[in-house]
Amino acid sequence: MRKRWIGGLISLLGITTVGYAYSLVAATPEQVLLRPFACPDQPDVAAKNFQVLSVRKWDKGVVALYRGACPAHTKRLSNDPNREKLVLSYRVVKRTGREWHAIGSGNHHSTGSRSASKFIDYGVGKTSENPKHSPDLRRANQYAVFFGEVISPMVSAVEVTFNNGKILRDSSTDGLFLLVSSGASRVCDVRVLGADNQILQRDEIAPPTAQISQSNTCQPISGRL
Repeated sequence: MRKRWIGGLISLLGITTVGYAYSLVAATPEQVLLRPFACPDQPDVAAKNFQVLSVRKWDKGVVALYRGACPAHTKRLSNDPNREKLVLSYRVVKRTGREWHAIGSGNHHSTGSRSASKFIDYGVGKTSENPKHSPDLRRANQYAVFFGEVISPMVSAVEVTFNNGKILRDSSTDGLFLLVSSGASRVCDVRVLGADNQILQRDEIAPPTAQISQSNTCQPISGRL
């Protein structure tokens, strides 16, 4: 039943995305997820060739992964105004009573690389801090996201450790991965797994020094399996 619901949602999103007024608070998740994402550094520019790649559940609602093309003349991409770059984007949707709220989103510039030495292409995200929100509301909506796509056929799963101690795994059967951990504020450790759980790639993700909090840091993991 779950697979049928998600598949139907993707089909609906795929054919009804252009020229519609979308709300970020709605009675159904479809109404929230239908909205095309904005390009990086250009909040008023919607991505072209908007596609919904995957819709998955997390413990407070649903999360969607999108792909679209954005102008490359931004600080993050390129200075050539005639070029476009593929961008991956996610949107986190939370259910509150009978309403569905989009509580966050983020982007990752897809490299498009198919190097033999590269296994996955990924981005990370977290809750955007809103100074108008109370500490209780910020804690209630706090999450961290790990998302992207598989590059190598050798990959059988992606496993991630978050700084709240949770370890989540995505088998990436569709060539994508999308993990959301409620209560976390960052990703600590990424493990790309092959056959028999062999570790093909491992990344420890360190935040900028200014963002390190004594009460919410990752435990040392170097040398651990």
